[in-house]
Amino acid sequence: MAEFFSFLKVFAICGTVFFVTVIALLAMPQSKLRSVGMEMTTWALAVGLFLLVPSPVDVLPDLVPGIGWLDDIGYLFGALCAVGSALEERKRRKVFGQIEFEQAVAQERGESAAPDDDDKREAA
Repeated sequence: MAEFFSFLKVFAICGTVFFVTVIALLAMPQSKLRSVGMEMTTWALAVGLFLLVPSPVDVLPDLVPGIGWLDDIGYLFGALCAVGSALEERKRRKVFGQIEFEQAVAQERGESAAPDDDDKREAA
């Protein structure tokens, strides 16, 4: 029994550290760490929801076939939505990273990052 409470204490401490880190990352909206943290949090949510499907812990007990599976279907739907959100966040982060890279390269060359309207007219 002492091992269980030791595990529970470590789990509570790690959970608290994780929660405080997520809150700190959310407070910095322009931070790259925020987007990485949000993606990791979304993946953790998806894994947690996938693990709830076979779990004996249910909102609706599986004693009644059909009705008892509604919460499991909800868990699967939530997990799939979380995976989609995480993939979208990763895609957005890569696009922003590419834009930042192109701006840094343009700045090194001495060019402006975005062409002016006059440059656009001359090119046309």
